[in-house]
Amino acid sequence: MNRRTYLGLLASSATVGAAGCLADLDGTDIDSDEHPVGAWADGTIEFALPPFQDAEELEQQYAGTFEWLANGFEEVDSVEGTPTTSYSAVVESVVQGHTELANLSPIIYVLAREDGIHPLAINWSHGSDAYHTYIATRDETDIETLGDLDGTTVAMVDPLSTSGGMFPRYMLAEAGLDAGDIDTEPADFDIEWSFGHDAALQALENGHVDAAAYGDFQHPDDDAIVKLAESDPIPFDPVVAKPDTPESVRERLSERLIEAPDDALEDHRVDRYGPVEPGTYDPVRSVAEEMGVEVADLEEETDDN
Repeated sequence: MNRRTYLGLLASSATVGAAGCLADLDGTDIDSDEHPVGAWADGTIEFALPPFQDAEELEQQYAGTFEWLANGFEEVDSVEGTPTTSYSAVVESVVQGHTELANLSPIIYVLAREDGIHPLAINWSHGSDAYHTYIATRDETDIETLGDLDGTTVAMVDPLSTSGGMFPRYMLAEAGLDAGDIDTEPADFDIEWSFGHDAALQALENGHVDAAAYGDFQHPDDDAIVKLAESDPIPFDPVVAKPDTPESVRERLSERLIEAPDDALEDHRVDRYGPVEPGTYDPVRSVAEEMGVEVADLEEETDDN
């Protein structure tokens, strides 16, 4: 699946422009001058959530963020989570404007930039705006290095998952294995797609696979799990707004997220939200290019987003 095939998963690209903004705001009775966020959302902000964890757990984690956002704007009655079943589905939801906001994996964000989505904030966890992916096995196996995974089955999350798909395949390629790319299957090992970091790790813990790749926001319950390799730092996922979001709305949403207090995040894997700095996602873009995803024509990160 190259970049253009990925874009084909979307029914049609959302168009950015003043006409879109006016059409969106004209469909509500809320005064857009007095209450720009409420008018933009027509009273309810829908927030798409990617499938990197169990949907119920994600809803619980984001509950404080949703309440904080809802309480920050008059004429916003609620913020509602919208679980998705795939990484292509979560980006489709926000690119097409089915949801106002979304939390996107870094790879998906890089792919979707030219479709007009707007980064509002980057997630921080454990005091950092970056994380790692691990490739692990069980201590009962004879696997000691990534090269030993030749001929094995590795659980991964999703072909378009940053830490559960792209980065681990890149790591295995760097170790000398034929890991395939976004269009082809690996020649030297098999991948079992689990569609969740927790599910990939569980498949390894239960002995269904020889190894697993998962983000470091998951932690093994089994002491027999042995880490083989750790990736370079990966910037955490951004919160983004749909393409026709007016600048005044984006500024208010970004400020509100960045000001989120500790008690709004106490049940979340996120410690805080920070600004998206220029160049943050360049390492992700590089790995995407290595894995055959065409991102060379995407916009560079700019200060005005």
